[in-house]
Order: sequence, then C-alpha cells, then structure tokens
Amino acid sequence: MSADRRIGALVLLLAVLGGCGKDKAVGPKPNEITGAWRATMVEYVSKAAPGTRVDLIAAGDTLTLTINGDKSIVQILTPLGGTPDTTTGTWELSTDIFKVFPTGMSFYWAWDISLSGNTLTLTGADMEYDFNDDNVPEQADQNMVLIR
Repeated sequence: MSADRRIGALVLLLAVLGGCGKDKAVGPKPNEITGAWRATMVEYVSKAAPGTRVDLIAAGDTLTLTINGDKSIVQILTPLGGTPDTTTGTWELSTDIFKVFPTGMSFYWAWDISLSGNTLTLTGADMEYDFNDDNVPEQADQNMVLIR
C-alpha cells in the first residue's frame, strides 16, 4: 500500500472513530415534565465513600415535586413523623440537564434528566448530606426517581 493510501486510510479511520460516542444527549421537552410528581427514591451517595448511600423514601420520608409551566417549582419534603419542609424556586431545562434555582439562594442544583413513560429520573446533583448525624454535612450526589 502506498504512503498516500495509508495516510488516506488513517484519516478515514480517525474520522470514523472520532464520530463514535458523540451521540447528542436528548432529554425530555419542558411540557413533558410539568406537573405533580411523587418521589419513589431520593438517594444521597457519599462522594468520599460511594458505597455509603441513604434513600430518604426507603427511610419513610415523602417528597413531592411540582414543576410548573411558568418555570416555578415547589418541592415538599416531609420527614417520617416530621414537619414538611418546602423549597420553592425556578427551573430550567437544557437538553438533558435539569437545573433548579432555589428562592433566595445564590446557587443551583443540576441533575441529568430522563423521562420514560410516567417516570422522571434525576441523577448526579452536587449536594451535601450528613451521613453520620454529626451535624457536619458531607459532599454527596443526589439521585431521584419520581412518578406522576
């Protein structure tokens, strides 16, 4: 094989390989996620020790999330036997990233989002959670599964 043909074959191979794995992420459309959702899982995963996980729903808590068409959001987390804690804010959807901007805060949470039927899955938001109840929150990822 001549040098020109080898270079041509190499360029073609690199072009084919370069295109692999570059699928554009496609998430749900805004109108597909608006409405009232109930969590079936709210999981915190320790960044320092990924085997350390806590699922609030499995522990007896409840969480509802209302995603409104006007870009407002209301989340109500009720600990088992406790008082509901309400978080309000606004939301934004960009391809497959769902962001929530809590009212009065200078930060936002961002999850990877997917929708399958009536199941909304949010994964990987950077948060904090007190895994060992010492009043010192640790870095964690939050994952949620919600149903209509």
